[in-house]
Amino acid sequence: MVSADRCRGNAWAEAGCLPWSLPPVAGWARLPQRSPDACTSGTADALRKAKAVDDSLVALQDAITKWKTDNAITGVVTQTAQKPEPHPYWRSAVAPELFLPPDAVTDTTYTLCWKGVVSPVVCTSGTKVCW
Repeated sequence: MVSADRCRGNAWAEAGCLPWSLPPVAGWARLPQRSPDACTSGTADALRKAKAVDDSLVALQDAITKWKTDNAITGVVTQTAQKPEPHPYWRSAVAPELFLPPDAVTDTTYTLCWKGVVSPVVCTSGTKVCW
């Protein structure tokens, strides 16, 4: 499962592009806005927690690639760890007692895992990507 949500702000304002600093154009048209960042996550399941963590990180990288493609971003993006919402496959929410601590946190990703319904372990990894 892959998800991407806009985290914050207007790309033009944050980049310091004010209307009077734009080059003249024939008529005024609304310029397309691209999200300067996104909270993105990837979810995977496995028999063991280590495998589910690894697979959710692969799903997260797939989500980042899709986000870059959707936003026509070809350069390098920065990643910051962002705690994701769990994306359970077979239930609407994950009860607190089903989580499998500790969470796997790095500078760029945050992964949480829980006991699944069909699979023994399900993990969701999250990050905030900015360009």
